[in-house]
Amino acid sequence: MNRRSFLKAASPALILATASTPAMLAAAPATRELIRDPHFQAGFHLIGPKPCQRVAYGRLAGVSTATAPVWDLDQWSSRFPLAAAEPRPLKPGVRRWANAGKTVTLGAIGTEEADLALGVNAIDDYDRRARKDGEPWVHLLVEQSFTHPLSLTEIQSARLQLKARLLRSELHRTPDHSPDRHAAQFQLFLTLQNRNLDSAGHGKLVWFGVPLYDDRSRFPKEHKHQDTGGTSMFIFTPGGEVYSDRSAHDRDWIRVDKDLRPLFLEALETAWRRGFLTESRDLSDYRVTGMNLGWEVPGLFDVDMQVRDLSLSVLMADAPR
Repeated sequence: MNRRSFLKAASPALILATASTPAMLAAAPATRELIRDPHFQAGFHLIGPKPCQRVAYGRLAGVSTATAPVWDLDQWSSRFPLAAAEPRPLKPGVRRWANAGKTVTLGAIGTEEADLALGVNAIDDYDRRARKDGEPWVHLLVEQSFTHPLSLTEIQSARLQLKARLLRSELHRTPDHSPDRHAAQFQLFLTLQNRNLDSAGHGKLVWFGVPLYDDRSRFPKEHKHQDTGGTSMFIFTPGGEVYSDRSAHDRDWIRVDKDLRPLFLEALETAWRRGFLTESRDLSDYRVTGMNLGWEVPGLFDVDMQVRDLSLSVLMADAPR
């Protein structure tokens, strides 16, 4: 998985925000929503398709134009980056951008299309041939860094909520199709990163995964291994049944409502046990620093997924339950 560009997306100011000041903590509410613009109403910064580089070249204007976007739209390894153009209006409150390789649909809150749908037409992006080993694969992700990231010692609980619905998944099978190499996955990743400037492990992290769809299994399989896509960091992804008792394969809404903090601790313990992040075992060094959400499509698939009601609400450690 190619995630190096995500690491570089955080601004220096965010990277240096290693601790909340006492004044900030005193003024902080008992709960805090970490995700800014969770309904995607302000649109996106368009990010170029070259992996490992965050090159913003335009914007997709959201339903609300009063504020600048806080989300990036990553299009890594795609031959068809979207143009910074006016959307195609579908009906009041709904706008869509599309080209040969992808579609992005934004729906105002309350519409059937709310909040966001991401579609990838990989058959065109791969020019109708199966991707070979060693070749990059198509991504379509939304991502953001969290402001004033909180350490795990500051968090009593971290409640993730979202709804997702698979709209389309069509495999264009070729004679050399291999499920190990040619798949379609929709998932959310959070970063648990060491932000202690005095630590030898500063900057190192765990990719914490929430798998929502994998064409190869009704419930995505767990994946707890080193990232081979560029960062060499540890990936901790529990199986899909940990998050929902419904399968996206049924094309109905699935719902995630889960306190992630126990899983965050399990992720770090697993990483330490496997020889990662050995520079620090201090939970106060590790912060929830950002997220991405969307498609990785190494196979010849045409896919589309709708997401709504995204939230990551944390209860502060000193707050009453």
